[in-house]
Amino acid sequence: MIFRQGTHRPYFRSVFCSGCWLLLVVAVLGMVWCSFVYAQSVDDRKAELRGQLDKLQQEINSYRLETEKLNKESKTLQRDINLLNNQIRQLELQIQQSELALKETEILIEQKNSQVGALEKDIAGRKNILSAYLRDIYVYEQSNLLEIIFSSDSLSDFFAKIQSLEVIQASLKDSLDVIGQLKTDLGKQKEDLEADLEEQKSLQALQEIQQITIVNKQGEKKTLLVETKGEEGIFNKLTQQTQQNIDAVRGQLYMLEGIGVSMTLSEAAERANKVAKVTGVRPAFLLAVLKQESSWGKNVGRGNWRLDMRPQDRDAFLTICQKLGLDPEKMPVSGKPGYGWGGAMGAAQFLPTTWLAYEPEIARVAGHNPPSPWNLEDAFAAAALKLGRDGATAKTDQAEWKAAMIYFAGSRWNNPVYAFYGDSVMGLARVIQEQLDLIGV
Repeated sequence: MIFRQGTHRPYFRSVFCSGCWLLLVVAVLGMVWCSFVYAQSVDDRKAELRGQLDKLQQEINSYRLETEKLNKESKTLQRDINLLNNQIRQLELQIQQSELALKETEILIEQKNSQVGALEKDIAGRKNILSAYLRDIYVYEQSNLLEIIFSSDSLSDFFAKIQSLEVIQASLKDSLDVIGQLKTDLGKQKEDLEADLEEQKSLQALQEIQQITIVNKQGEKKTLLVETKGEEGIFNKLTQQTQQNIDAVRGQLYMLEGIGVSMTLSEAAERANKVAKVTGVRPAFLLAVLKQESSWGKNVGRGNWRLDMRPQDRDAFLTICQKLGLDPEKMPVSGKPGYGWGGAMGAAQFLPTTWLAYEPEIARVAGHNPPSPWNLEDAFAAAALKLGRDGATAKTDQAEWKAAMIYFAGSRWNNPVYAFYGDSVMGLARVIQEQLDLIGV
């Protein structure tokens, strides 16, 4: 009696597993319905934000075109005031744009987290069913063919049990295949989530930069009005005095505020020209990028590699310090902001892994082997090499704008919300080029 009860367990389990499948189907259908309702809500929110972003982009484009038009006009007080007003309004719109883009990214992160959670639950449920199949197979394996025959009431009962075993084995294989695919899907969703989190950090950085820039532009406008008293004649007189006093322009300070370094415009141009001859990158454009990077990096040089640097860059940082014979505890890196990681080095703001990738070329251009991220000549060479690799050697506005965008946003360079960076760099490059032309460098 005990023997017969034991050998009938597989048949009972196969019926039980059918019940499990029914419960699983009901659960899956429930999750699908909830996911459908949630997806509809998320899609509606995304569509609304996308509409607002598109509208803002149209306004920004109109101001960008107006800025290009004003830049081509003769220099007058009214033209400069109009240009600053235009740039300030464009910045205000770009701040709104980045805020909306950040909200859109937060929705995507919320959506990805929901999808990851659903996949993890699905995998866990299927693993439970898989365990039941494995227990069934284990029980069958404990019985030999004769035991199964003698435990059967009839030949049809015997063949039903054999068929049940085959069904369980086939279901086991199917379950393993499904779980494997689900794990692949889960890995992809987690990668996408990481990308969205990186996007979120970049947008938060962009917002800080935009706020700093708009304050600077408002300050420029105020200074211009104070110095000229709003009169065109005074503006023309000041402009003529500046053009005549070339020595003063040549000796004016070119500052990399973020790293506490200043040099004359002439000295900065000399460094830029040196690497430009090797890399083919326009000096004014290179100086503009370096100026933007360091001026906006308010935490540059105040961080510590142990606390502020992302873990995957730390070994590279130690390698750089070891090559240079420097104490890593004393070498400054950018501080960790309220979002993401710091750890960028020197005026060019390279991360350690990126620096090592460019190191042989930097040594060739700057003539220092090994080169140092904290050496200005090496930093100039590093920035020029990267900008050149990203297309700046074409020396067109479009090519330089794109190279600047890649320098800041990497693979996300073509996202319209980051266009602010490229616009700012190109605007500064125009000013620097005017100054370099004036002193004949």
